[in-house]
Amino acid sequence: MAEINTTENLRLWLRTCPAISTIDRFNVDFMGRGPVEYALYSSPTTMDSGIDVLGNVFLRPIQELNYIFQALFHYSKDIPQNLNNLEFFTDVINWIYQQNVTKNFPQIEEGTVLSIMPTLSPYVYDADSDSGRYQIQLKIRYRRKPDVERMKINAQK
Repeated sequence: MAEINTTENLRLWLRTCPAISTIDRFNVDFMGRGPVEYALYSSPTTMDSGIDVLGNVFLRPIQELNYIFQALFHYSKDIPQNLNNLEFFTDVINWIYQQNVTKNFPQIEEGTVLSIMPTLSPYVYDADSDSGRYQIQLKIRYRRKPDVERMKINAQK
């Protein structure tokens, strides 16, 4: 069985958004120097765990993953250009909402995606005189795959 890479599948899923150009570079954990480019960054996420009545620590079945989606655009004192940059993210966010309605999600190695939602509105993360990095944060909620190894051990008892 082929291995599923969560970050790559999320990148490929985002790439199908009509607002995202298919000819511009779309990186992972890296942003180039010149506009227009996109990048997807993994972001720290707390694992949701609990303790059962016997004192055993366990991971809850519903977990989350956080990612940052960035775009490097032309940027200047030109108000229409900067408004267009923000409008791009409005289009991406609306597309993501639509994917949630239709339950069209990428496969992830951790389990089954329940939702992918923006958790921060678009903003300029970094800018110089001719380019600006805009970004949003995305949260993936998913149902964990069953712990196959633990199930095997319990079945042998």
